[in-house]
Amino acid sequence: MLLIIIGMQSGKNVEKNDGESEENITDKAYIADVENKICNVVAKVTGDANAAVLITVKGGTERVYIKNGDGYITVRTDSGYAPILSQSIYPEITGVSVVCRGGDNFEVKKKLIDVISTAVGVSSNRICIVGTK
Repeated sequence: MLLIIIGMQSGKNVEKNDGESEENITDKAYIADVENKICNVVAKVTGDANAAVLITVKGGTERVYIKNGDGYITVRTDSGYAPILSQSIYPEITGVSVVCRGGDNFEVKKKLIDVISTAVGVSSNRICIVGTK
C-alpha cells in the first residue's frame, strides 16, 4: 500500500547509474518514437523501408505534478519521497527532415509534406524532403 504524504519536493532530476537523467531518457524515447512513426508513413507512401528521418524539438518534456496548496502531494518510495505526476507535456516538434527514395519527385515530396504536416502539426515550410542517390 502506498503512503501518500503532503510535502514539498525539490524539482531535481532523478539520475540513472550512467549519469543520464530520466527526463533526458524520456525525451530521447519520445523523439525516437515520432521518428519511427514518420519512417513508417514514409515507407507506406514511397515504398522505401530504408528512409531516414530526423526531427528537431524545442525544449524538453514538461512534467506537471499534483499540488495541494503550496506543496506537492508525494508518495513514499524506496529512495525517499517523490511527487505524483499528473501529466507530461512533450516538447514541440519544430522541424522534420526526411531522406528517402523518390524524395526528389515533386508529387512524392508534396504527399509526404502534407501527411507529415498533418500528423505532427508542423507547418510545411519546416519540413524538408530529399531523395537518395
